Amino acid sequence: MTGCQACRPNPPAVPPNPRPALLFLILYAGLIAFGSLYPFAGLKGLEHWAGEFITAPLPRFVTRNDISTNLLAYLPLGYALALRLGVPRRRLRAILLATFAGFFYSLGMESLQQLVPGRIASNLDVFLNTLGACCGALLTLHHQRWLRAGRVLRCWRARWFLAQPAADFGIWLLLLWVLAQFTLQPFPGAGWLGLHLRPLDMPPGGLDQINWHWFAAAWLEMAALGAFAASLLRPGRYVGAIVSLMVVAFAVKLLAATLLLKLRVVGGVLSLETLAAFLLAFWFLLIPQISRRRQVAALLLLAIILGLRVALANYLVWPIASLFNIVGLAKAGASLWPYLALMVLAWLKFTARGGGSIGKDSTPSSG
Repeated sequence: MTGCQACRPNPPAVPPNPRPALLFLILYAGLIAFGSLYPFAGLKGLEHWAGEFITAPLPRFVTRNDISTNLLAYLPLGYALALRLGVPRRRLRAILLATFAGFFYSLGMESLQQLVPGRIASNLDVFLNTLGACCGALLTLHHQRWLRAGRVLRCWRARWFLAQPAADFGIWLLLLWVLAQFTLQPFPGAGWLGLHLRPLDMPPGGLDQINWHWFAAAWLEMAALGAFAASLLRPGRYVGAIVSLMVVAFAVKLLAATLLLKLRVVGGVLSLETLAAFLLAFWFLLIPQISRRRQVAALLLLAIILGLRVALANYLVWPIASLFNIVGLAKAGASLWPYLALMVLAWLKFTARGGGSIGKDSTPSSG
């Protein structure tokens, strides 16, 4: 794509528009309120409100999921507040104001949770929320760098991906796949977490020592992901994109398991089965017939994933997990991903009717 202003060394300055940032701040604060006070049914009277939870002892049992959710949920809020409250050469004041605003907002939400049946107010949650808001506010110190990085990403997107709205949606869907990795399972592998996997330095003594379920699930996920991502590419970008995808996908799976401190899953990602699944999926995607018919391959692989979920009772055919923690949100994303991917493929096919076959590339060139 030529003429991309984001690719120019000195793109023209555009006056900042505060309205989108304010709208995001309002909507995100409302989203936090919705998650904090859900399900809004059977609310108790104000006589049940008390402030003792603030000085109560810290909870004896805390899950990593709660820590990560409470910390990350307020990070965008702190960032948006610091931008909204900031003025030139007064960044420290904006950071402090955003931190205090995050603290009082969290304190208000936790206080109101005492009126919601089944919810418990926690001083630890207030601390983690405040810490998340502070971290988000601190990130605004590099706001201009994030803007420059955004321009670079837009330029990269223009060079590598189709110039279509369907491709834009597909790229966001690839980011949803990253979030879905916090389920720590391959997409068709919900319920297959018998992690009796072989370390990389211990070759199996026989075929019966290989976890074929995990191997098949990992291969199916990566082959479907690769074929779907390839359907979004411009001609001549195939091999380089697939290599990058496999490397990034492996790193994302390893990072998700590490962040959640799931050492057994870290061992699973570094297992012989997972590495073999990635290599076999890469080889599969390089087959000329697959590279030329990448949309058809993605369609068939996604249909197999959905068929497996329907056939096996423990599979997530539709989101049923709670959306108010990072693992539950990841499970919902993993459940919806195949349906959304099929929608993008249909969108691309519909668009291609007027301009030739977009999903074909006669030669899988590395570009």
